[in-house]
Amino acid sequence: MGIFASYSCSDGGQIAGPVVEVLRRHGFDVLWDADLSSSHPMSIQAWMENAVRERIVVVIVSESYLEALRSNDFMERLGVRYELGLIRQKLYHHVGADRCPVVVVVPPGIEMNSLPAVLQQLVAHRFDPGTCDGEEALVRSLKALEEDCGGRPPVAVQECDEVYRTRAVLSDLQAEPLFSDKAYLLARELVEGGTGDFELVRGFESVAAVAKARGDVGLVRRLSEVCLRTLASGPRVRGDEELKAKVLVAGQAWHLLREHRFSEAILMAQDGTHIAEKCRDLKTAARGKRAEARVFLHQAAEAVGYDRIYFLGKCEHLLMIAKDLFRPVGGPTSEELGVCASLHAELRLLRYESTRCPDELAAAVRQAQVAETVLTPGTEPYHWLAVLQARLCLADKKYNEGKELVSGVIAAAEFPEVVAKSCQVRADLLFATREKAAALRDLLAAEESFRRLGCEHAADTCWWTIARSDASKVTDVRLTAADLDRLEELAPNPGDRRRAVLEHELRTPRRLVRRSMPDWACLIDRVQHD
Repeated sequence: MGIFASYSCSDGGQIAGPVVEVLRRHGFDVLWDADLSSSHPMSIQAWMENAVRERIVVVIVSESYLEALRSNDFMERLGVRYELGLIRQKLYHHVGADRCPVVVVVPPGIEMNSLPAVLQQLVAHRFDPGTCDGEEALVRSLKALEEDCGGRPPVAVQECDEVYRTRAVLSDLQAEPLFSDKAYLLARELVEGGTGDFELVRGFESVAAVAKARGDVGLVRRLSEVCLRTLASGPRVRGDEELKAKVLVAGQAWHLLREHRFSEAILMAQDGTHIAEKCRDLKTAARGKRAEARVFLHQAAEAVGYDRIYFLGKCEHLLMIAKDLFRPVGGPTSEELGVCASLHAELRLLRYESTRCPDELAAAVRQAQVAETVLTPGTEPYHWLAVLQARLCLADKKYNEGKELVSGVIAAAEFPEVVAKSCQVRADLLFATREKAAALRDLLAAEESFRRLGCEHAADTCWWTIARSDASKVTDVRLTAADLDRLEELAPNPGDRRRAVLEHELRTPRRLVRRSMPDWACLIDRVQHD
């Protein structure tokens, strides 16, 4: 049957090499990625698929391998993630540790009880790559497994078993590219039928990654609610609190921010952070602090005067804490710190817009440059950074350079929320160069995209900017400058202004009569309390 050695190239090679050498010395047919240089397969993915499907898999544990297994992060360790998806599929199609042709090798320094649940259910062997201690037990186990699996097909998933079905769908989703239509359909399938399913909770990060890539706020909300209800409905077991923290930070706080529910978003981020700190999950705790900082940054963008100063101060304090937590987790050049630097650059830009102090703009540019050296091109944080850099260009009156940056993001057509924001920022740049028609086209596209994604406040902001420039593009009602000023005076929320205009449009007879001044105060009161 043969053996396939699965390990993380970043830190598992020094363990994998001795394991492969020992097994080959005992006559096993062992395949691992060091053989690629001689075999030259046409497709690495197909090579992996065949190896995992047809051979006994020896999982060689290392810290990096465990991190990839726990996180299900689509943006990190892409090769390991794909290989793990195939191994999960192999696990899901078998029942019982003794029957499953997957064996775990644990080197010194890693505790057996620290392994994720998916590995603890399997046969595991200690092996010291320096002394080869554990060699006999490992060889004996693999020979017995090779004989047992020689002529017996794997046990199929029972379709009536919801647990196995969810595992299989999750495995299919994890094997798909992040932006694929199939991954999105699988994510929706899992959420729609996932009430009470703990397997969905354990796969939260994978499903959320697909939903966020599509910018589907509603899907992230439903996923988070399903996962939290499931965690609350069953008996508490080890690991549930860590999962709850991730759902609160990466799910609840994420969608509440986009729904403009700032106070609730802060509470969810704080709750998730406190739980993560109790569980000593530094990475989730750091992400919780950063999520809270992001909410304060959004609040600062809409505030003026002392309120803006207060929100920016809270944001900066939380970002410093998040950075201090991220450094020991991922090192000084981690992507997480790059995201923090990007947020810090946006903070300094807001200060510049308040003070017009050139030093603040220069500091924002420096922070953006720090972020660019760390973030990976093509990822969502990198695209958001490009949008921020375009805003910096607008502040520095480098309009053509800014247009080029956001036009590149729009052309890439990845991450719909980032594309919509790019259209909005490009419209600001076009207004600055007196290209009103093109700016309005971008704003109309941005409004449509934001509304489709469920980002209603962002869509309403675009709508109001269009109304300020040319109200005929968004309403049949004639709006004067006095009307617009009055609406802004009565309602800070652009959504209330839009609903008041649409209410007036609905109630205004379509006949040629002399225009009377609308009672905007009454209309605003009606839409705010309906």
